[in-house]
Amino acid sequence: MALLREVMAETIALERRTMAVYAGFYRAFGADPRLRDFWFAMARDEASHVGALELVATVLEVGGLLDKPSPLSLDDASMARIRELLEVAARESASALTIERALTIAVEIEESEIEDLVSDLLAAVQDEREQRRYQRLLVHDLGDLSYMIEQYCQDPVLLQRCDTLVNRHAEALRLVSAR
Repeated sequence: MALLREVMAETIALERRTMAVYAGFYRAFGADPRLRDFWFAMARDEASHVGALELVATVLEVGGLLDKPSPLSLDDASMARIRELLEVAARESASALTIERALTIAVEIEESEIEDLVSDLLAAVQDEREQRRYQRLLVHDLGDLSYMIEQYCQDPVLLQRCDTLVNRHAEALRLVSAR
């Protein structure tokens, strides 16, 4: 069984890599102020996730709990798939890509287990306030992503995938807030 320290470190590393992908999109679409601002906001919110996780890890370390067994396990196959997704996304963000492809990558990232892992980790360490804050940010980001898909991408399937994510995380927020 993995230690909480290891699970936190892996989750933080994945969030940092996600932030780097969105920062790459910020750079790639820097000529368009609307797109530049959108990708910057996405990267900033990933930075906020990293900060929340770092804060929780510090609180756990001060409390002597970081070296306890983790209440969550990391599935090796899922982690390998997420790392590969982020590697491909990082490579593509460094090359010339279309806004449609960038938005598709963003949906793929947001559909991955990363966001659920962060939420589950915050719930497992019983930090409901951070979990609610995280869920609110996530619903907001996904709503913005959905809007950008409507504006820049004529792909109803991609839009539906994103809207499904918005609804799923809005329900998770509702459940967390009802506690």
